[in-house]
Amino acid sequence: MKTKTLTIAILLILGVVLFGGCSTKKLPFDYDPSYDTQKLVSFTMQLEKEAMPDPLNSERIKGAIERILFEKGYEEASALGDFTVMYGMKIYKNRPSPITFGIGLGGISGNFGGSISTSITPKHDEISIFIRMVDPKTKRVFWSSSVTKKWNGSDPEKREEIIDEAVRQMLQYFPKRGRKEVLQ
Repeated sequence: MKTKTLTIAILLILGVVLFGGCSTKKLPFDYDPSYDTQKLVSFTMQLEKEAMPDPLNSERIKGAIERILFEKGYEEASALGDFTVMYGMKIYKNRPSPITFGIGLGGISGNFGGSISTSITPKHDEISIFIRMVDPKTKRVFWSSSVTKKWNGSDPEKREEIIDEAVRQMLQYFPKRGRKEVLQ
């Protein structure tokens, strides 16, 4: 009887562990479903004043956004486009990692117990990039996205790779030119 109860308990625990991690992935964007994106043809770019990256990273972000919007069939306007792409980036220094390492000692003798432990929390830098699509006439935001990534500040090629990946992830579901649907 004890073996059967133990087996059931183990299976329940395994079920909770296996299916507890199965949750829907949050998409990195929000949008106004009532906004008609089918009419959009051209865009202009604007750097957000409150989250201005340094000039090199600003150009990396701008270039990544332009490449993806060009792939989706949009054109860059010389004056006022059908929508304005506002973007920015913030760097967060020495963020604690969600993974910690611990070392512990413990013992028990009779009715006495004790332990000594310490943990090491590695730190890293992170960037948060955001993109907002705004109707230039009404100033209404109809698309918003942001992503946070680990940041390697020492290698320019790695920086560009991180920014390209983040922007591609954010604009993956932005509709192609002439389409209204968001999820493709």
